[in-house]
Amino acid sequence: MMRPVTVTTERKAEAMLATILPEAAATIATRPTATIVPEYRDSTAKRAAEALAELAQREHQMELRIGAKIGEGGMGVVHEAEQVALGRTVAVKTLKDQRTHAAAELLREAWITGALEHPNMVPVHHLELDENLSPLIVMKRIEGVEWGTIIQDGAEVQRRFGVSDLITWNLGILDRVLDALRFAHAKKIIHRDLKPANVMVGNFGEVYLLDWGIAVSLVDDGTGRFPLASRATEMAGTPRYMAPEMLRRDGDPPLSERTDVYLVGSVLYQLMTGSAPHQGDTALAIMSSIIAGVREPLPLDAPAELGAICQRAMEPNPDERYESIEAIQLALRGYLEHRGSAGIATNAHVQLAGLEKLAGARDASKREEVYRQLAIVRFAFHEALAEWRENADAQEGLAKAATAVAEYELACGDPRAAVTLLRELSPAPPLLATAEAAAARQGELADIGRAFDPRVSSITRRLSVALALIFTVTPIMAAFFPQLGMATYKRQITWSGSAFAGLTLLAIWARRYRLTPVNYRVLGTVQMMFGAQWVLAIGIWILGVEAPYGQVLYMLVWGSVVGGFALALDPWLLIAAVNYFIGFLIAARYPEGRMWVIAAVNAVTCGVLMWRWRDIECSILPPPKLSR
Repeated sequence: MMRPVTVTTERKAEAMLATILPEAAATIATRPTATIVPEYRDSTAKRAAEALAELAQREHQMELRIGAKIGEGGMGVVHEAEQVALGRTVAVKTLKDQRTHAAAELLREAWITGALEHPNMVPVHHLELDENLSPLIVMKRIEGVEWGTIIQDGAEVQRRFGVSDLITWNLGILDRVLDALRFAHAKKIIHRDLKPANVMVGNFGEVYLLDWGIAVSLVDDGTGRFPLASRATEMAGTPRYMAPEMLRRDGDPPLSERTDVYLVGSVLYQLMTGSAPHQGDTALAIMSSIIAGVREPLPLDAPAELGAICQRAMEPNPDERYESIEAIQLALRGYLEHRGSAGIATNAHVQLAGLEKLAGARDASKREEVYRQLAIVRFAFHEALAEWRENADAQEGLAKAATAVAEYELACGDPRAAVTLLRELSPAPPLLATAEAAAARQGELADIGRAFDPRVSSITRRLSVALALIFTVTPIMAAFFPQLGMATYKRQITWSGSAFAGLTLLAIWARRYRLTPVNYRVLGTVQMMFGAQWVLAIGIWILGVEAPYGQVLYMLVWGSVVGGFALALDPWLLIAAVNYFIGFLIAARYPEGRMWVIAAVNAVTCGVLMWRWRDIECSILPPPKLSR
């Protein structure tokens, strides 16, 4: 949508309406789809008078048998006729009225059309005078239909030409019209009245651009036959399609090839909307629309690429339009090549709307459904890009899909997933910085949570219970087989040192499982317990205390270490600690039964561990509350 009609624009339109010819004002007000024909006052009028005099002096005129009227234009009427000499049907265009300048206008049209021999222009066979000494143009008779009558009639196009894709067919017609315009521009002639009503489509698909009556030349060819654009100071053209510079106000840009580019945009606008761009119920409204470049917005279902081509072609400032007919023609051909991709992208946007609605609900329980829908949307947009890599609509759709799911993940507390989605986009969206900051904060919280994670992993549970079982069975075996016991200092020191070394290696091996700090504390506590036992064994040897009493003292060490662990992490292990202290007192009173006492207290510890840590992963303390 261009800038809106303002009070200033309406005043400009009112001022201009007051200065133009009454006939032109009446055309704008009552027949805005009709052509406004200027009154030329340049040298072509003199050249036309000379040409009429020359034609009047001819002795041999073509014999024609005039038939029924088959058409009517802005200044002429067309009849069917028979060219007697060749026995063929032709079309004959004569004046609609006998205005003084009308003959010159018709002559100019004949000269221009005759000079532009192109497959998409009606061939001119002959030029002579009728009985009123007015110009009579003999042209090819076209059997067909005016494009404007079927441009929106898909059923009629299907019936006549067997085509079901109306927009592709219309763009094919326009492409051939552009071929004619390109040829005319190569000859430095601009049409100034391009509209669907001035295009004929033959019964066999032939396309002809008609009505060159207000065409002007951008250069002077020296013949005086063609009116010059530089001297075209009067308004001319069809109001509903006009470019702003066609009003010929003071200060307007000169007429140029880009004037016809604007008219192509007007036709393209009609293809998509069904109506010409400059609408209004009054001459003032139409004039204001032309000046301001205002038009109704394109339908929501209009192809985005085609809409962009139309908008650029219809820019009020000629410098902002396509630089040539060839440029807009290539853009339209590109659209046709990309249309399959555009259609896939359009359908993908329907799926995208569903994804955005689903993700917008922020329901974490529907994550699987969200990602299933994301996969569908991505597949569709990638299919569109496979056909046309530069499909901006598909690229935008992919970005919207990723952003919608990233916002969903942020809302559901998974910023890392959001970062993964957003890093796929180029350029990186602003949301990525927010997601990365949230992911970094979540990582910090995870590290803090890991440091205080109170869960005991399965590997720690199994090792602890296994050791408790070993140290329950071993004393029993020593009680039955005294020769296996640790009755000497050397055996106690060796056995305790070996146990400490073995646990140290076990702790190193357990690091491969990336255990939490609390699990390392459990293993470290057991390791320290046997380290203390080793030191105690050495101390007993130094002090000269009898070796068997050293085994009694071990229970005091075990109870102290387990008690400290219970106070720090798991109060339930106080049962085992108290059990060791009781065992120490019993063994101190009955040292000869120490091995059975050791086996009993270790069995109690094993039972406590098996009951307390019966789950694969259990928490030995309530987890800390971490605020986000």
